[in-house]
Amino acid sequence: MNPFGLRVDEVERHRWPPFVTAAIRRGNFLWHIDGAIRRTPQQATLLTAREVDEAGGDTEFADTYLAYDALPDEEKARLDGLQVVHSFAAAQARANPSATEQERQAWDRVPTRTHPLVWTRRNGRRSLLVGATAGEVIGMAPEESRTLLDSLLDWSTRPEFVLHHRWRRGDLVIWDNTGMLHRAMPFEPTSRRLMHRTTLAGEELVA
Repeated sequence: MNPFGLRVDEVERHRWPPFVTAAIRRGNFLWHIDGAIRRTPQQATLLTAREVDEAGGDTEFADTYLAYDALPDEEKARLDGLQVVHSFAAAQARANPSATEQERQAWDRVPTRTHPLVWTRRNGRRSLLVGATAGEVIGMAPEESRTLLDSLLDWSTRPEFVLHHRWRRGDLVIWDNTGMLHRAMPFEPTSRRLMHRTTLAGEELVA
């Protein structure tokens, strides 16, 4: 499984060359939820540290439930009903702005997914569905769309909504992928790391 929720078999099916699959990893340094380009994103992730380096590679988590709850009522009303196109290409373009045309064509092979900007659960709880995969708001001009999505991502990742975890060998972290953005902090390519990951399948469609 890569940072945006594509399984290994899916990566192989797209027949990406090695330089593309290596570039995908850089997207892990951007705020995202896993599986945003699926109808049903993964429910939760369990990550265990087997080997870690002393420098870099920490993980940050941002609570998008709290971020939505803290919005002013008029802003909640403005966001209600907005639809956002999520794509692997949007995330990779942000992580690799100088990508070649060949790389961009490879990203475009992954289907896009349209989700509501505000995810309403069956129990009524709401969260913001933003992050690196959020490419455009349907019906908005590109510049207006980008401004809105960037401002909501900045809001969702304010210090009061963020937890910073510094990994130690043996740590186990479990998070609700559906209501939490996450990102890895940068580390050197030579940094030795071994992380074991388990993903719980999603149970509720984005609605």
